[in-house]
Amino acid sequence: MSAYSNRTTKLPIVPPVVSYYTLPGEVKLDYPAICCFSALGFFLNEDTYYTNRKAFRPATEYRFDASGKVVSKGRYFHWNYLPREITFDQALNEFSDLLEGIVERDTANKKIVLPISGGLDSRTLAAAVAHRSDVFCYSYQFEDGISESLFGSAVATALSFPHQGFTLSRGYLWSVIDQLAQLNGCYAEFLNPRQMAVYGQLAHKGDIYLLGHGGDLFFDGMGVLDNLTEREQLEYLIKKLIKPAGWQLGESLWKAWGIVGDFKEYLTARILELLRGIEINNANARLRAFKTEYYVARWTAVNLELFQQQLPVSVPFFQDEICRWICTTPEAHLSGRKLEIEYIKRKSSSLAKIPWQKVYPCNLYNYSEFNSLGIRIARAWLKGKRQFRSHVLGKRADANNWELQFVGEANVNNLRRYLVDQWNSEFIPKEISVEYFSKFQRQGKDYVHAVTMLLTLSCFDRFFGSNRSFL
Repeated sequence: MSAYSNRTTKLPIVPPVVSYYTLPGEVKLDYPAICCFSALGFFLNEDTYYTNRKAFRPATEYRFDASGKVVSKGRYFHWNYLPREITFDQALNEFSDLLEGIVERDTANKKIVLPISGGLDSRTLAAAVAHRSDVFCYSYQFEDGISESLFGSAVATALSFPHQGFTLSRGYLWSVIDQLAQLNGCYAEFLNPRQMAVYGQLAHKGDIYLLGHGGDLFFDGMGVLDNLTEREQLEYLIKKLIKPAGWQLGESLWKAWGIVGDFKEYLTARILELLRGIEINNANARLRAFKTEYYVARWTAVNLELFQQQLPVSVPFFQDEICRWICTTPEAHLSGRKLEIEYIKRKSSSLAKIPWQKVYPCNLYNYSEFNSLGIRIARAWLKGKRQFRSHVLGKRADANNWELQFVGEANVNNLRRYLVDQWNSEFIPKEISVEYFSKFQRQGKDYVHAVTMLLTLSCFDRFFGSNRSFL
């Protein structure tokens, strides 16, 4: 009997976790869906690895019969754009009331664990709980990477919150990859969820995670003209979502599995179909809705599972009332991060004076001067110091995550072990794995996405390929 027999299930507008249901019938791999996953880094729409396993869609109500068959499903909310004639101050007041009400509702009488980065989303949440004494903050940064913990420490100090900084060491991925694969089911690649490096070390610090996911998407424009044509919107999405190596890997798998048709045409047509399902005339609002509906729901939410395995989570920007409010707020007020910036300035001048990582060394009072002569001179000086430190002292401060996990003898040996030496799979031909591993060794950055996805597929085959019990 299905877990959903004789049940009705209603999903939030932006679910903080991906959940699945199984259809009656034979278990078969969905090879076209896996090709799209390999190109994008996330599964599209309701796709999974299997033809008879589907992801619940956001803002949808499902009704199942006794056998577990879906007898009806329907949307109760559609993304829209119906802006009201309100001033920015009115929008800011509404945003403040909504955010603070949600945070209070979710975290009342609970000790908060708040991850802080150099961006605005976590700082906005810090401002929302600035009056509280039951908040624990932490930050992490990569070895030889940008010192994000300095921003987190500054935010915590400004609000008298306790803070702990973590440095994620070179090659940490290989000690946690098997556990990560089983936690996220291999529904997202393993390079970006850096929270896995501190998994299990923070649950005792509080009762609930307060997370700022989604703020950078909801409270900014997409950087395009409002009247962008549908074809231009499609081109924008393809450019943003699919790297060249993603196209190559998807095509290689498509051909190896003997799928009829052209892979690029298939994936392009699917993205266009989903885009056309969002009936919004304003291009910025429509593209935001697309990314929320498909990227956030199938990539961001997968990685949120790592938090939810440890503590309950509150993701204020995912709440239904925020989503509905965004649909009625003019793009002019949402764009440029203005709402978060002005909210932080209103709540705490000390927080606003801390540099914003994106426009360092500027803060929220002078970020508009980022390209002024004086700031450009300061940026040039800082860049010179970084280059001196890197090239003369041999101490980098700008290393990327992929370099820390895939570059260096020990990392290459681990990557080779997963992709070449221990490859014993009928799922993916070994020659494809060898081909992209070799391309990565020669061209590095250009093939990071491809080897990351092959690593994910390798772990899927290893942990779930012969075991369908989780269905």
